[in-house]
Amino acid sequence: MNEQTAHALDTSMPGHPEQVHSKMKSYVIALQGSVYRIDTDTWAVESAYSHHLIELISSIDKSFSEIVVICPAMSDEAYARNRLSLSEMKRTSGVSFITAYPENVSPRVFWTRHAARLLREIKSTLRHAGIVHSGMSSDIWRPFMAMVNVTAWSMGKPVLFIVDIDFRMNTWRLRRLGVWSRKNYLTNRLFHDPMRWTQLWLAPRLCDLVLLKSPELVRDFGKGRAHVKNFLDTVHASEHILSDTALQSRLKSLRQPGTPLKLAYFGRLVPYKGVDKAIEAVGILRARGLDIRLSIIGDGPCREALCRQIEDAGLQTVVTMLPSVAYGEPLFAALADCHASLATPLREDTPRSAFDSMARGLPIVAFDIAYFTGLAEQSGAVALATWPDAQSLAGEIAALAEDRERLAEMTSNAVAFARANTQPIWLARRQQWTREHVRGYTEQAV
Repeated sequence: MNEQTAHALDTSMPGHPEQVHSKMKSYVIALQGSVYRIDTDTWAVESAYSHHLIELISSIDKSFSEIVVICPAMSDEAYARNRLSLSEMKRTSGVSFITAYPENVSPRVFWTRHAARLLREIKSTLRHAGIVHSGMSSDIWRPFMAMVNVTAWSMGKPVLFIVDIDFRMNTWRLRRLGVWSRKNYLTNRLFHDPMRWTQLWLAPRLCDLVLLKSPELVRDFGKGRAHVKNFLDTVHASEHILSDTALQSRLKSLRQPGTPLKLAYFGRLVPYKGVDKAIEAVGILRARGLDIRLSIIGDGPCREALCRQIEDAGLQTVVTMLPSVAYGEPLFAALADCHASLATPLREDTPRSAFDSMARGLPIVAFDIAYFTGLAEQSGAVALATWPDAQSLAGEIAALAEDRERLAEMTSNAVAFARANTQPIWLARRQQWTREHVRGYTEQAV
């Protein structure tokens, strides 16, 4: 057992909720993403999520002792690989983490070595919870979130249930792409998807407040139920948004005739993000004689393959690979010279980077999955290409390169939409909904 695994299984360390929260209630969050424990009082957390937690701390009722996040433990290898995109959080910030089991453990090992202890950990943590902030178990074989939900319901705890993706087309998309065999398709269609649908069906009936990141999910699973709401999970604040002066400077710059159109992708370099489609589209446009540049900012298992693709296509001078940077000024500086961003997911996705892009005055060219189709209708700042066609993507990019007035209009729309949907605005909205629907909360509660 390595040190990180030992930390993940150690609940006797000072600061464990059973030891310090005997009187005050805690705000418990069940998180499917992993966190790395540096020491007993310090954790490494995905940087945008750490910003979200800091904002959440300021909005919750002072009667809560702290926010307690229970989640998987990030491996040493993942920590080393993703270190630049992580931020450190200390217990003194008002947030503590319980890394309850190692990430990426096999289903067999999960059930034989960790499940019983994890269930005890969940019960111990929820005993002191004033509210449980949870969601859907997308992993059916290691159903950590479902274990939290069932325990919370059995203990009579108020539950705020959040689903941040409309997953229902994923099975079809992965079959269409040839990623899944007929067997994989049928297994997911007949087993995994119904298990997820069942969780979504139960949530409006058993949870105090249900937030779904899709109007279609609200319509299909919460119709007629006032406590089921559509929401946007943003992390940017007003200070992250391009100033009026900077916006005017950007509009002037992108209207300059004869200048290259500079695009950006920022995020994880994993297969489902479809970054290879973005590179392919740039190659198509360069072959047509258009001056298009692309910066790819991020790290992940696809990085080497993407570098090879760039080299094989002879795009080294126009496609730049940059490492991950922390959320905030380092990221904003990397985006400063770009005119638009690309989103090419091969399955349903709801990247928070969409709003970060808009906040910096970058409209988006995206495949027409459900999330971006909705954003296009709401914001006027998204150009839609046919999924998963690189030729269609190239066509939308070319249209913006050739119509700079349209690009300028979309840029202004992007900034306006970001201003209307900051994280504090959505936290305040959630606060109001919680006062209305969560049991046992006063006017001051979240």
